Amino acid sequence: MFRTFPKLLLCLFALLMLVTVSMGDPVVWATPANGQSETSPAASIQAKALNKEVEQLYRHVEEGNVQAVLEDVRRVSGMFEASSFQGLTGVEGIHALAESILEMKEATARATQEPQHWMVSAGKLRMATDSLIHTRDALWLQYYKVIREDLRVMGEYAIQQDQAGMRRAYDSLSGHYELIRPSVVIQRKPEDVNMMESWISYAGGLVSSGDTAQVQKVVPQGEEMINTLFGKKKDEPALAPLGEVKEPWTWQLVIGAFILAALTFAGYRKYRGQLYSAKPMFPRKM
Repeated sequence: MFRTFPKLLLCLFALLMLVTVSMGDPVVWATPANGQSETSPAASIQAKALNKEVEQLYRHVEEGNVQAVLEDVRRVSGMFEASSFQGLTGVEGIHALAESILEMKEATARATQEPQHWMVSAGKLRMATDSLIHTRDALWLQYYKVIREDLRVMGEYAIQQDQAGMRRAYDSLSGHYELIRPSVVIQRKPEDVNMMESWISYAGGLVSSGDTAQVQKVVPQGEEMINTLFGKKKDEPALAPLGEVKEPWTWQLVIGAFILAALTFAGYRKYRGQLYSAKPMFPRKM
């Protein structure tokens, strides 16, 4: 009778595979949020080297060492031109990174006249290169609460019909977004970036016109877009639906394993009643 038991397990395994496939798409390798293809090893190595060089540049900016930063910028530019970041970001991301390097060059040339802009440019470039090698814990993601607070304050001033306060809050929000913009473009889909920037532009027009009533209406829209941009969800359930899980195939295997365990146990109970308890639980050797 036990000769048929391995056949039962084989059938159950086939059933598990059928359930797994029917519950979702085939398993694919993870890709960046901007939809790029699989990352090449060379791209990752080059991105890490570039990020390390920019870390040094940022430290020199903090020290106020203009001459050292000039040398750092030269090396960063050379490394960028000689590197390929295929799979790490798209064309838009490469363009945003190039703009950050160019802005850093210009800011360094005016470092003594505009030290604040120099520091901001260094921070923008620092987060941009960091976003090439980090996805879930990138530095720019730390600005989520900052930007949400800007938006909340803007909404409160709109309710109070305080146009001056509303403008200050909007300027703070747009300034913080500009700081993380290269990182956002590098990591997020172009359509998500376009929607966010369209909202910022539209909200800016309302703020400039002093239309506090309309500003109150668009604040909730801004909250939703910011949540999307930072990978957050409003009123996110404790257990996300299968369709929203980042790796749905993992849950499919778990569910399939439960099904397999239940069916196997049922089959075992059925055959166990027909066997002597002293018999071994594996097929006889031929």
